[in-house]
Amino acid sequence: MENFLKNAPAGTETAVAAFRSAVTASKSVIETAQNSAKKAAEVVESNFAAATNHATSAATSSSKKR
Repeated sequence: MENFLKNAPAGTETAVAAFRSAVTASKSVIETAQNSAKKAAEVVESNFAAATNHATSAATSSSKKR
């Protein structure tokens, strides 16, 4: 793509700059979305582990009281 942009016709500098800016912004959005998804998955995993531990503790406590 960079090769294509280097060989753009004269007078298209503004359009090329706008296109490059859009590509850069798109990459940034994708990276942000990936990082957000990764953090969300980590939170879900952590919460699931905590809930599992809590349920296991409750079940163990309940069975000891009998």
